[in-house]
Amino acid sequence: MQMNITRTSMTLFGAMFLGLSIPTTSLAQVILEEHFTGGASTTGFTIVSVDSDCDWTFAPGGLTATTFSVDGAGAVVAGGGFDDDFAFLDSDACGGTAVVVNSTLVSPAFDAGSASVLNLSYSHQFQARASSFCKVEVFDGTTWTEVAMYTGTSVGYPNPAAVENIDITTAAGGSTIAQVRFQFSTGWDWWWALDNITVTVANCSFPLELAASNNTTSGASFSWQDNGSTGYEWVVTTGGAPDGSNAIATGDGSNLTASGLNSGLPYSVFVRALCAGGGTSAWSPGVPFSTSITNDECSGAVPLTVNTDYECLDVTPGTFADATASNITTTCFGTPDDDVWFRFTALTTTHRVDLIDLAGSTTDLYHALWSGTCGDLTLVPNSCSDPQTSDPVGLVAGQTYFLQVYTWTATPGQTSTFNVCIGSDPSIGIYENAGLRMLSIYPNPVRDQLSFDATDTRAHHLNVMDATGRRVMEHPLTRTVDVELLVPGTYFLILIDKDGSVIGRAPFVKE
Repeated sequence: MQMNITRTSMTLFGAMFLGLSIPTTSLAQVILEEHFTGGASTTGFTIVSVDSDCDWTFAPGGLTATTFSVDGAGAVVAGGGFDDDFAFLDSDACGGTAVVVNSTLVSPAFDAGSASVLNLSYSHQFQARASSFCKVEVFDGTTWTEVAMYTGTSVGYPNPAAVENIDITTAAGGSTIAQVRFQFSTGWDWWWALDNITVTVANCSFPLELAASNNTTSGASFSWQDNGSTGYEWVVTTGGAPDGSNAIATGDGSNLTASGLNSGLPYSVFVRALCAGGGTSAWSPGVPFSTSITNDECSGAVPLTVNTDYECLDVTPGTFADATASNITTTCFGTPDDDVWFRFTALTTTHRVDLIDLAGSTTDLYHALWSGTCGDLTLVPNSCSDPQTSDPVGLVAGQTYFLQVYTWTATPGQTSTFNVCIGSDPSIGIYENAGLRMLSIYPNPVRDQLSFDATDTRAHHLNVMDATGRRVMEHPLTRTVDVELLVPGTYFLILIDKDGSVIGRAPFVKE
């Protein structure tokens, strides 16, 4: 039976603090830990392939943003504790329809003889297709035993990747030469990626049935199955397994509510037990959840930063968690039963709207652009867009526009996340941005220190753009900017307000 934990436990944590580290005393003992640092196995993992057209590869060995070539977004694996170093096998990059993949990543031997409880943990992303399957097995010195199988349904795709934690005590059988292996078998299909493979020895098991509920814009409540342990500890991260430095919020069995989180963002919660004989269990598998949003209606529209090119250096996160219909009459397609709202000030007559880094329950999104005020909105002509990228035209520089984003489907309860990028055609140039105050700057040309009139009370920070519209510097609001390290050429000083809108500009020449 699932229950809220009320057992009095050791008070290892008081109130939650952002960035709080986890105590490192009496932890479960790590006996195997592989992060593929530097693009190689640091513990001795080997690759065994049988009649396979391609094998496991250790990133960054040739990995680029387009390595997963059939992934429409060209997205490198992220979330779940993934970094730039991991193991991956992308069957789509092997060749054509006749491709055969059968490759196994095998761990070095480890001693499971002293384990009361033995846990295997790993971060992974599996993009399923056709007959592809991923198998995890454990060796007890004689026999390989399957402990996990993934096939038919993607896991951790699209981003964020997933974190698994499996009790392998029985499968390892107390062997002093235990091993684990990860087999990917498929045709010309998709991929499997692995990171953060660890095996830990503990005196007790982590609790089961961890769940998050009562989500608010700044937190959530947690519950799990009481397994009779002395006490419990839980941690909230942005997705990766707790490592002692990535805690966003923490608590114990008598404090079950996280607070101080940011609205509309994905998180994961983990729990472990304090063992009766001392020490702790391994961390449980992470349970993902998202905080509620503040931009469910037009009146709460989140401000967007307008990029002066298409590079999307400035993006704003969004989610549909807990979103409901705004009941705005529209002629666009799809079902806006979970629309969320953003706003930006146009710099010129056309901008690019780009929804990127899609993840979660659906990636089929729809968006539209509106002008006017929240109580009197007018749909911008031809701005309805099923594709994630659109280029609305006929905008008015200096005017505020509202971006409505929703999932195409009418199925309720969607939890997708995404980033919004507002881009600008760099060929138009900063000079085309009408309606902006021209800043007073000196000296011009400048060799090192550029000063300007910073009396505008709306100003928040500065950007420096090159002649193509690419941002080369972001600077706190000061009266003087050090440009000595810029290469000689023409630049633009851009004044930004707290909502990310451009409120002033000035060209200058760097000698």
